[in-house]
Amino acid sequence: MMCPMFPMTRFVARLSLVSLLTFGSLFAATVPTPDEFFGFRMGTDKKLARWDKIVEYLEKVGATSGRVHVRNLGPSTMNNPFLAVEITSEANMKNLDKLKALEQKLYFQNGAPTNAERDEIFRDGKAVVVITTTVHATEIGASQMVPEAVYKLATSNDPAILKILANTILVLVPSLNPDGQIMVTDWYNKYLGTKYEASPLPYLYHFYTGHDNNRDMYAFTQRESQMTAKLLWRDWYPSIWLDEHQQGSSAARIFTMPARDPINPNVHPLVYRLNGIYGQFQAAALEAEGKTGIIYNSTYTNFWQGAMAWSGWWHNEVGLLTEVASVRIATPIEQRKADPKHPAPPQPETAEAFESERRRMMEHPEEPLAAPRDITPRTEYPRPWMGGTWRLRDIVDYELTATFALLEAAADTRETLLHQVYDMNRATIEEGKKGEIGDVTSTDKTFAILIPAHQFDENESGELIDKLQQAGVDVYRAEAPFQSDKKDYAAGTYVIPMTQVFARYAKDMVEKQTYPEVKRAPNAPAEPPYDVSAWSLGMQFGVKTAFAKTALPGDLKMAKLDAAPKAEIEAVRHGTTAEFVYKGASSALVLHRLFKAGVPVSRNGNWIVAPADALEKAATGFELKMSNGAVKSSGAVPARAPRVAIYQSYSPSMDEGWTRWVLDHYEFPFTPVHNSDIQAGKLRARFDAIILPDERAKDIMEGLDYTSIVPEYRGGIGETGFDALKEFISEGGTVVALGEACNLLIDRLPLGVKDLKHTLKRDQHFAPGSILKLQVDTTHPLGAGMAPDTYGYYINSPFFELTEGFASQKATVAARYPNVDANASGWVRGEDLMLGRAAVVSIEMANGGKVVLFGIRPQHRAQTHATFPMLFNALYWSASGQPEAESAAAKHTPVKHTKRAH
Repeated sequence: MMCPMFPMTRFVARLSLVSLLTFGSLFAATVPTPDEFFGFRMGTDKKLARWDKIVEYLEKVGATSGRVHVRNLGPSTMNNPFLAVEITSEANMKNLDKLKALEQKLYFQNGAPTNAERDEIFRDGKAVVVITTTVHATEIGASQMVPEAVYKLATSNDPAILKILANTILVLVPSLNPDGQIMVTDWYNKYLGTKYEASPLPYLYHFYTGHDNNRDMYAFTQRESQMTAKLLWRDWYPSIWLDEHQQGSSAARIFTMPARDPINPNVHPLVYRLNGIYGQFQAAALEAEGKTGIIYNSTYTNFWQGAMAWSGWWHNEVGLLTEVASVRIATPIEQRKADPKHPAPPQPETAEAFESERRRMMEHPEEPLAAPRDITPRTEYPRPWMGGTWRLRDIVDYELTATFALLEAAADTRETLLHQVYDMNRATIEEGKKGEIGDVTSTDKTFAILIPAHQFDENESGELIDKLQQAGVDVYRAEAPFQSDKKDYAAGTYVIPMTQVFARYAKDMVEKQTYPEVKRAPNAPAEPPYDVSAWSLGMQFGVKTAFAKTALPGDLKMAKLDAAPKAEIEAVRHGTTAEFVYKGASSALVLHRLFKAGVPVSRNGNWIVAPADALEKAATGFELKMSNGAVKSSGAVPARAPRVAIYQSYSPSMDEGWTRWVLDHYEFPFTPVHNSDIQAGKLRARFDAIILPDERAKDIMEGLDYTSIVPEYRGGIGETGFDALKEFISEGGTVVALGEACNLLIDRLPLGVKDLKHTLKRDQHFAPGSILKLQVDTTHPLGAGMAPDTYGYYINSPFFELTEGFASQKATVAARYPNVDANASGWVRGEDLMLGRAAVVSIEMANGGKVVLFGIRPQHRAQTHATFPMLFNALYWSASGQPEAESAAAKHTPVKHTKRAH
């Protein structure tokens, strides 16, 4: 199948920029080289090309070259251009629409290809390769590599380049995070040459998600994720997707595929084979150039959905990752040389180890890194990195080699790749007909996913369908009642047949995840997942789903949905007043709009009462079903918009960013506050509630306090700030603590609550990301609008036990884990220690102040729609029964986000 390696190594050696200029086409004379345009060679020490200049350069190349087409897919979150650059031969470019149609037909869009169409795909189709870069903005090397790569492809007449252009179509996304690329470049340049050169950004480098932006490729909350999904699964349908990253600085120089066990049973096994083949093409080219520190089968697992190109696996796409060792943005790294006779003891490459390395680099930026610990040559790491100097240019060089090696491999294997992708897609349809997609060791069959028409919150069914459709899944709706597995389903039930190419993805998104145990030795403990082990969207959205274990009725009539159903609000009008039920996040959005408009709103339990005409305006975008009827709610009391603050640490928290996104998305006004705002005190005059995002107590109190940190961003709230929080509570304010922030309050206030997680070691209890069953007290103010039995997301957060408290306090449990079988999806070590324990606790003070402790993540990565209302309820409760102060200081102005508001 594969061509010999020797041509590839010769090809890589030929790709120097000098040689390209020597035999370049006439076009090369009309477009400056990257060196000429930017004024320095890409990867030069302490030099960075900013996103706007990269865009300008790419557009200049695209305007002149018949091989390059630049598309602006739309504005990013902060309204910067988000580009896709299509690159192929001029002949292919003239026929691009036809070639795109062939690729779509390869993925069985609008039906399986006929034999004639299949043969045309094999004969004339191209290997479509998507390459995405710099989703994590500090991993900036790939964005610096892009101009050189594009220039070579646009100008060179080298036979190897012409072969790539003739046989492949490259769809290049030069940065998945343009906003962050700009932030990092500007921050670095601002302090370049000063003692603060190593100081990290004091705000998230994606406006909302920070480093979590590559964990959004199935929830699609962000503009960048949505545009990428549309490019991949509604436009180009690539056969290969490479996502280029950077990793820690002290170990291997580059990771290439394959990743390590376990694998996911819903992925076609050929994907894993091809991941290894194309990843090893990259590794072989690097080895041929004499590069060191090339590793595979390390750190990253083959199981989870979270990391950009990984999600391609369930779409029958080759999904590749490269991770290149980092520098200090553009400043070289020095690392002590390893001594082969006296190697340092090995250390696992965990998230904790990376964080320790990051903090040490900030604390002592002038010192070289410790010598590499892993210097043992072996199959997956034959020539270890032994230490030395590492530069941004090294990153650019490694990524150029890996990029062009992949492109040449795709060109050389074009027809074989198309055959194999076709075979995977055909096999998926055939397996779907038999109900056999998934675990081959299981006797269970799945013929379809069923989403019953009637749900606790039917709007969340629409949310689930929307996410699946964005990923290319076809969803249908039953036109009449039917039976499946001896159960009755009403007309309107949503049906996702397994007889579609992306059935593997749909099944994996909806079913329970069972993470396999991986042990290095028979008596060794099971190794925990690298990242989250559960993502079941039905559970997270509070949507009940079922799997048809037998074939669907032959007479079942279904209509294909073009779009997800519109969200609905059902209301009852009596005169000029209307009522609707507060149930789920969609109804919360309507309530927030009423608050924002200053409309008088009353509430009695789950019933919201407002003027009918105001409700009609607030329900814009919803399907409002207003009927006339009698009053259903009596004794309603006035409700008002709470004045909410979110603490923003200068050691930025992704949890804080996700919280902002959720509040913004559901139009809930808030004000970001920083250390000095907290320390200034008098918080009660401005706010009803203060949210402390999921951060360690030490980070909130102390922050980053190294000499390399810019002075205005050093430290945390300190004792002065904590005293201000105590004063805020004593004056009737509410502090809502998420995750680890709970321990700041538990450890420092006399609360009758104990965090049991805090007392356990990693080998006793560990859960890097699981979905747990949740029992909710719906009579509690925090449980309003919630289902009594639902699901919560848990990542090594506190779980609580109520202890002896003061008579002046009232501690209550708003949500708890069941007494048996708490784990609904994912991997939990020490599950038995959580059974029957509290997940969400409130403490009411005699003076009206409140503390709310969330052990679950109620807004985890904006995926946990089922528990969004609990977060909103905590904020509503802060204003319950308390008239708003009349002073100007008490008036709340909705925040206008700025760079500082990160």
